[in-house]
Amino acid sequence: MKARSILLALALATVSATVTAETVTFDRAISEALSGNPSAQVAEARLAAAEAVLMQANAAFQPKLSVESSYLRTNQPVSVFGSVLNQRAFSPALNFNDVPDVDNWNTRGVLSVPLYAGGRNVAKRDAALAGLAASGHGAEAVRQMLGYEVAQTYLMVWKTRALQRAADAAVSAFEKNVELVRKRQEAGTALKADQLDMEVRLAQSREDQAQVENANALARHALRNLMGRETGEIDIAGHPPTLVEPSSKTAPDRPEMWVALEKERAMEAQIRAAQSGWKPQVNAFGSVEQNRGGKLDSYGNNYTAGVMLQWTLWDGRQTKGMVNEAEAQLQGVQQETRKLRLEIDLEIKRAQLALKEAEQRLSVSGRVIEQAEESVTLTRDRFDQGLALTTQLIDAETALTAARVRRVEAETNRLQAVASLRKALGLPQVGEDGSN
Repeated sequence: MKARSILLALALATVSATVTAETVTFDRAISEALSGNPSAQVAEARLAAAEAVLMQANAAFQPKLSVESSYLRTNQPVSVFGSVLNQRAFSPALNFNDVPDVDNWNTRGVLSVPLYAGGRNVAKRDAALAGLAASGHGAEAVRQMLGYEVAQTYLMVWKTRALQRAADAAVSAFEKNVELVRKRQEAGTALKADQLDMEVRLAQSREDQAQVENANALARHALRNLMGRETGEIDIAGHPPTLVEPSSKTAPDRPEMWVALEKERAMEAQIRAAQSGWKPQVNAFGSVEQNRGGKLDSYGNNYTAGVMLQWTLWDGRQTKGMVNEAEAQLQGVQQETRKLRLEIDLEIKRAQLALKEAEQRLSVSGRVIEQAEESVTLTRDRFDQGLALTTQLIDAETALTAARVRRVEAETNRLQAVASLRKALGLPQVGEDGSN
């Protein structure tokens, strides 16, 4: 049994070792996120719900046709008299003081046509149209946010992978340095403490290497989830995404702002719908029916047609309250729109400053790496000749690793700032002005 468990464990280890991560490009990651992410599906469901609301609003302009059927049996004089007349079976011999029980099977079709509703139906349709437009812009906002989140996560995968290379280089350098110190100690030109210091720094480098590997695995898992996948492993292509910096003349066109404006339009329509309570309503109606009785063995066909005017002259100020409520809600929505406009303005400014700072850092980081690499080379040569201390070589290697890390961070921060600026201006991460 134990041997079987060992073989099973070895088999599973072999299978897991052969599983390779699927490589995805930036465009594909965004495309899958826009179709497979739950947030995108929720946005589509809300859009479908808004279309259904518009369908209901349009139904108020259509005639209503219904069919009704009922059966009764009674000896109540008024009902008996009405049933006899409807069945066209009246006889002078009918004694109203001693009526028989009769039955009646009534089948009727009813048609009603709205002619005028004080503008309520038009207002509700306008509100539904505004709601549909808001849902459409809301879906676009979700798509842009998903694109932004994919861009940030994709860049995080690229950043941690670049940091992995820096960590691997640091481990490799310290392994060489440990071997160098060991040879010098054997030759009697270095102390045991020098070797221990270098081995401690090698252990720290390996710890940093493990942390970066875990961060990369977590970033790749987050990217997979954003794409809407629930199984499998993914990795990114070997180069960072190409994100085009927007022109300084690009005007903001945020779908969130359009959502807010459509909400204002919907609230204005709600005010008109509430005001319709002060106006008359006119409806046309008609019906045809057949009444058939088994007791009298007779039947009759009848019709009814007419127009009805209804005008509420006093409703206890209910309509006034509804109008006041809608107007207050409109004021609140307008202030929310103003608040959103200010937030977008701040977001754009923050993204612009972050991009400027990232470009400044990027312009100097390349030269720093060259200087750090030259310093490590000179220090290692001097250490090999016994002209430099162990701490000096450790400091030089640490400075080189830090310079490489800052370079990766500067490159990533610039691309992240471009992604943030595109999102702040309402631009997709791919698909416009030649990006990717």
